[in-house]
Amino acid sequence: MLKFKLLSLFLCLSFAFTTPVYAQEFVDMDEDGEVVDEVSDSDETLDDVAPDGEEEEYEDYVEESEEEVVSLTLNERVNYFDIAGVSLGMEYDAVRKKLKEHKYKLTNIEYNIPEYFRFNYDDICRQRNILIPENLKACIKGLARKDKMEYISKVSFKKNDTNEDISVFFTSPITENKVWKIEYSNDVNKKYGDAKNFQYQREERRRAFWYYVLSKYGEPNVKPNMWVLDTADKYSAKLTAGFGSLVLENQKQYAFDILESTKQARRDFKYTDYSF
Repeated sequence: MLKFKLLSLFLCLSFAFTTPVYAQEFVDMDEDGEVVDEVSDSDETLDDVAPDGEEEEYEDYVEESEEEVVSLTLNERVNYFDIAGVSLGMEYDAVRKKLKEHKYKLTNIEYNIPEYFRFNYDDICRQRNILIPENLKACIKGLARKDKMEYISKVSFKKNDTNEDISVFFTSPITENKVWKIEYSNDVNKKYGDAKNFQYQREERRRAFWYYVLSKYGEPNVKPNMWVLDTADKYSAKLTAGFGSLVLENQKQYAFDILESTKQARRDFKYTDYSF
């Protein structure tokens, strides 16, 4: 009897993991990688084409940590989204550690100075009669470093074996130099020629990519390809997906950083103490 039960279980699992999944069952996109509303030529919806019982089948294999996220409303889940382990609000050291765990290698680091702080430093340097462009640039940079206002604004990583790229953007030190945007890309949308075999190969890569997107993030709450924390706020945190691309961002966080940097720079501006 025990052997019979084990054999039955093995057959069920074999069927679950070998049944082919077609991206057309989820969504279609155009030539530029943008999602379009139609899912097939016959205008079938996801419910029309999904095999009976498929949702229950995948729920059986959801990990406990994912179940906690699924229990929230779709909008709230955006707070827990990540790309290769990197989430909004993370610090640089945590980003490097997490991407190293995912086998990404650092390829580039960009530094910046908050714009209005740069204007302040420019004024100070000119008051010192430093006017030659290269010397002026060096003076501004030196003052920014002294004030710890030169910061990492963007880092780029690459995973060579899978042709995946990630760029992470940070706010200024005024708002603690935190992640406000993550851009991910891969080569699934690349077509190596116009022949039918190349078209087929790209479509299959697209199917697989979109399946993984839906498996990780669930159905978008703003059709056809966006997951938005607050749909009433155009600057809300959101994830936008295309074929071979993901952008997780919080534009409000970035705008707040610019505002606070400008306010602080104006407070710090060294003006002349007039005595009339």
